Amino acid sequence: MMDFASFRMLKIFGIFLISGVLLYNFYIAETTKYDAYGDAAEYVSLGVSLAKVQKYGHLNFEKAGGVIIALQNDCIKNFNYPFRGHSTWRPPVWPFIIAGIFLIFGYKLSYLVVFKFLIHIIGIYYFHASLKLIKIHKLFCLIGAILYGISPVWQLYSRVFLSEPITFFIMTLWMYFLIKYLVDGKGFLLQAFLSGILILSHPYYIFLPFAIWLILFFNKKLEFRSLILTSLVCGFIVGSWVLRNSVVLETSELVLTTSSGAVMAKGWNEDVISKHTNTKGDLANEGLVLESFSYERKPRNEVQMKKLYTEATLHFIKENPDLIIPITMKKLRSAFNPIPETSKPGILETGRWIFQTISLLAIVYILIISKNKLIKSLTLGLVLSTIAITVVTYSGFRFRVPQAALELLIIMYALFDIFKRFNLLTSLKIITTYK
Repeated sequence: MMDFASFRMLKIFGIFLISGVLLYNFYIAETTKYDAYGDAAEYVSLGVSLAKVQKYGHLNFEKAGGVIIALQNDCIKNFNYPFRGHSTWRPPVWPFIIAGIFLIFGYKLSYLVVFKFLIHIIGIYYFHASLKLIKIHKLFCLIGAILYGISPVWQLYSRVFLSEPITFFIMTLWMYFLIKYLVDGKGFLLQAFLSGILILSHPYYIFLPFAIWLILFFNKKLEFRSLILTSLVCGFIVGSWVLRNSVVLETSELVLTTSSGAVMAKGWNEDVISKHTNTKGDLANEGLVLESFSYERKPRNEVQMKKLYTEATLHFIKENPDLIIPITMKKLRSAFNPIPETSKPGILETGRWIFQTISLLAIVYILIISKNKLIKSLTLGLVLSTIAITVVTYSGFRFRVPQAALELLIIMYALFDIFKRFNLLTSLKIITTYK
C-alpha cells in the first residue's frame, strides 16, 4: 500500500534522477560539441547559411576547415563566406531553429545544446499532461514522466546535432494537443499545424498523422469535417515547403526533400534481403539500383539526382517482381524487431532495445485486448504508418527515435489497463484518476 509520503518521495527521487541524467548528458553534449560530423554537421551548416545569407543551402567553408571548425574558431559572425548553392537534402525545421538561435544569441554551438535540453524539460511537462488527459492514475503519470525524462532513446541523440531530438519534442507536443482536442475539444488548429511541422521535421512520419486521424474517424472519435480540415491544414503547411522548393529550385517536381529518391533506393535493391538491418539501413548503398539502370552519365543537381534514383528504383521493382515480397517482408520484420540486428554495445543501447521490446508487447496488448478507442487509434495509426513508410523506403532504430514519446504513452496506458483489469489498483490507496 502506498501512502502520501511514499508518493512524495517518488516524486523527489524522480526529480533528482532526471536532473542527474540531464546534467550528465549535457556535460557529454557540451564537451563533444565540436566532434560533430556527417548529417549533424550538415544540419548546422544549413542553419548557418540561413542565418548568414537567408538562403537554405550551404556556404563554402573549405578555407575555414568546415563549418564546425569555423564555429570553434569563432569565425562565423565577422567573416563572409560564399554561398555554395541551394540544398533541400535535409528537412527544414531543425535548420530554421538553428538559424533563429544563432541570430538571436550568437554563433555558438553551446546555445544549440542548451536549447535541446530546455525543450526536453518542457517535453516532460507536456508528456505528463498527456497522461493526465487519458485519465490514468497519478502513479502511472509520474512514472511515465520520469521514464520520458531519462529515456535512453532520447539520451543517445541528445548529444548530437541531428533532428531526432527536435522531432521527439514536436511529436510530444502534437500528441498532447491531439489528445487534448479529442478529450476537451480544444487545440484543434494547433495539433493540425504541429502535424505539418512534424512532417517537415522528419519526413519519415509523413503517413503518421493521416493514419491516426483516419483510424480515429473510423472509430467515431473524429468527425468527418474535422478529418478533412485537419488534413488540409497539415497539407498546407507541408505544401508550402514543397511550393517553395519548386520556385527556388526551378523545377516542376514535387520535392519535399531531395534525399527521398536516395532513401527509396536504399530500401529497394538486391542487397536488402541479405544485408538490411534495423541498425544500419541508412548505411545502405543507394547506388546499387543504378547499376542495372540505363541512364546518361552526366553531372546532375540534387533534384535531378532525386529523379534519377526514383526512376532507377521503380525500374528495379518492375524488373524484379519476384523480389518484391521478400524485400518487403525483410524490411517489415526489421522495422518491428526491437532487438538490434547488428551488435550495438552500451548501456543506453541496451536500454533502447529493452524499451522497444516492452513497446512491442504494449502495442500487441492494446490492439488485441484494450477497449480504449483513443489509445487503440493512436496505436493502430502508428503501426499502419510504420508499415507504409517501411514499404516505400525503410525503417530503422534512428528513424524510430521520435516515436518513442508515443510508444511510451502506449506503454503507460497498457500498464494502467493491466493493473485495472486485474484489480491491482486497490493496493494504490492514495492514487486517483485525474479529472
